[in-house]
Amino acid sequence: MATLEQILSARDERAGLQATLIKKYGCPLVSCTMNIPGPEKNSTLIQACFDKAMGAFAKQNEGVLDLVLERRLETGPERYFMVTGGANLHSLKRRLAFFEQVYPIGRWLDLDVKDLQGSAISRKDIMLEGRTCLVCKRDAKECARSARHSIDELDRITLEALQLFLAKDGA
Repeated sequence: MATLEQILSARDERAGLQATLIKKYGCPLVSCTMNIPGPEKNSTLIQACFDKAMGAFAKQNEGVLDLVLERRLETGPERYFMVTGGANLHSLKRRLAFFEQVYPIGRWLDLDVKDLQGSAISRKDIMLEGRTCLVCKRDAKECARSARHSIDELDRITLEALQLFLAKDGA
């Protein structure tokens, strides 16, 4: 279980790491993490789901993205890809947002595109609505800010979805 301090520290560390990778490779970056509610951000189940999703993700983006770093942390799994295929970043973000929408556990994936200055290409930048809540389908940020749903309820929905995903795919 990750503490709030660890989660916030990991977020800051991720931002620094992303800037370092962009500078080192001279390419835009795609950062892949999981949106897992509550304090348990990584487990055998979460890691297995992430690995399976990243396999499909990497296959779909062959020739455009090159994996440069993978981290398995208590605060959650992370993978970093450099955009080497000369893709239009807004088109790439649209493709990644579509993957998040259609992939069986895409709602729990966080696929971010960062330009050469380290600025994120947002869903708003590509004319998409924000993510919906796992429970009620309202705006996810609004539900999180107002704590509309309990962590127990969000954990239950997440656990059920991840278990079903692995069971269906025979992993």
